[in-house]
Amino acid sequence: MRGRYADFDKLEVLTRITGTLVNVSPLRVGAGREAPLGSTVDTAPLRVVFADGKSVPYIPGSSLKGVLRSLAESIARARNMPVHSPWDPEAREEGDDGTYCVICGTFGSTRLASHVRVYDAYPEGFFAPTFVKTGVGINRDFSGAQPGILYTEEQVAPYVRWKFMMDIVNIRVFPQPADERGGLLRELLELLANGMVQVGARRTVGYGLIRLVEGRYDVYEPRDGRLAKVAEGEIRGGDL
Repeated sequence: MRGRYADFDKLEVLTRITGTLVNVSPLRVGAGREAPLGSTVDTAPLRVVFADGKSVPYIPGSSLKGVLRSLAESIARARNMPVHSPWDPEAREEGDDGTYCVICGTFGSTRLASHVRVYDAYPEGFFAPTFVKTGVGINRDFSGAQPGILYTEEQVAPYVRWKFMMDIVNIRVFPQPADERGGLLRELLELLANGMVQVGARRTVGYGLIRLVEGRYDVYEPRDGRLAKVAEGEIRGGDL
């Protein structure tokens, strides 16, 4: 189903999601194919360097938003909803008539800005201990270790707490969703609260599993020339 979602000319509702992400398994959002200069490992987590010189791993908002979009697309496909890449040449006409699909109408496309903003997540207290794991390459023909291929990877240890913040613009999600987009975003937040979302590398071996704890929402609407809070509440994981 398509809708008229190019509604950024005025602010009707702003929902801010806050809370804490906890990685319940090791996590690494990689710095690229090559480790940073001077690194003692082959693959290292992406880090941010603050003004005082302190360097800590962090989770980019783009990575979090990417996995949420991918999960939303999977849910939509399971419901036989049309899903396409935002760069799909065959979908370039989307928006010509002012309408967009649910996914693009939520997370944006090359022609429409995103209604969802996910901010970088930094570790609480700027403390994120890491450990180094040594791995070996696998020969898939012989189902065994490949001689001479050893590598080391640095991972963030489990149970680090990360500050989480996300804004949703002009999509009503709470207290009750107003349309399909609101319902989809609510499902994603519930999955996040249930610890059903992974981010970063090595997901096929269980890494990067995150859970939203202490999650809450605050809903704002323009009232008398200012943004006024009209609703608030907790985000909890339910039975799946």
